[in-house]
Amino acid sequence: MKKLISIEERESKLIEFGAPKKFIQSIGNIPEIKFRVENVDAAYFYFPKITNYKILSGLNIIPIYDEGNSFRVFGYNDSIQKIFHFELENDEIYTDYETNWELLLFDIMFQYYEDDIDEILNIETFKKVGNKLGFDKSEPLYKLLDISLNEYNQKYREIKVWKKEIIEKLEIQ
Repeated sequence: MKKLISIEERESKLIEFGAPKKFIQSIGNIPEIKFRVENVDAAYFYFPKITNYKILSGLNIIPIYDEGNSFRVFGYNDSIQKIFHFELENDEIYTDYETNWELLLFDIMFQYYEDDIDEILNIETFKKVGNKLGFDKSEPLYKLLDISLNEYNQKYREIKVWKKEIIEKLEIQ
């Protein structure tokens, strides 16, 4: 890692790189997803200890949010900019969002629906959370996910294909 951007510079730098201000300011402040989108305290504690990770090599790193020991970060240098997901114990990128903030928000909302599928999540609550994040496609996403449990389980077996189909239908570029 070249540099860990300070917590004081974090918000302005993320906004400079295109992060929706509404999203950045909502991190850690939405009760419905409090364990999915947490403040970056753990990142600033652990990241100085993992400067040797290959996935961080040569990049300036801005923590976006924590999810336990899983992190979403923005990494950049003179030739690269990308949003990615990795876990503390593994020097491996799990999801590369490139620089697509809307794709990251989609992923958060997809996980939120998945987490609360048994709780009979209603569309109004789902839209409220999406609005707090600055994700304006919550209603159509909810409608695409609100299918029979049987169909949901069948589509979930090929989750990458299913997510790609949904992303195309929502016109997330």
